[in-house]
Amino acid sequence: MKNNFLFFALLAIAISFGQTKKSKSTSKKDPKAVEIKEIPYEERINYIKGDPYGDETIAVESSPAIQEENLNTVYNFAGIEVKPEFPGGQDKFFSYISKNFQYTDEMKEAELKGRIFVSFIIERDGSLTDIKVIRGLGFEADSEALRILKRMPKWNPGEQNGKKVRCSYTVPITIYATK
Repeated sequence: MKNNFLFFALLAIAISFGQTKKSKSTSKKDPKAVEIKEIPYEERINYIKGDPYGDETIAVESSPAIQEENLNTVYNFAGIEVKPEFPGGQDKFFSYISKNFQYTDEMKEAELKGRIFVSFIIERDGSLTDIKVIRGLGFEADSEALRILKRMPKWNPGEQNGKKVRCSYTVPITIYATK
């Protein structure tokens, strides 16, 4: 009985949500493609008098404000075409951190171990900005991680559409207990 009820419930859900009717278009014309052109700031055109580029063109005005906004856009690391990279790759990045991380006596005494999650922005020139500890360990380990990242050499920046872009990056830094 219970199995029958479950079967009919799933069947009803599948029928109601699984099938959609496609509406048939009454128009036999194919939709026309719309061309988008960027018009430089210097060539502003009054479109009230008509479209000098043709009837099927949508003009997008490019202004210094729009260009500046695009320069300040921060892309997510996961969704970018060419990922930013530490010179030498991930292994060199973690090697740099392990060589430069200085354990204090307090950290050694507490046998500190765990992960510090840090985030930062890799700028178009490869420098790091907006460096933050997202989740830390305390015992001065967080400030030591920030110190290392602030002194880190420049990265190879990320690219989107053939242009260097700003990119956010989050990474865990693993700390092992030492004596």
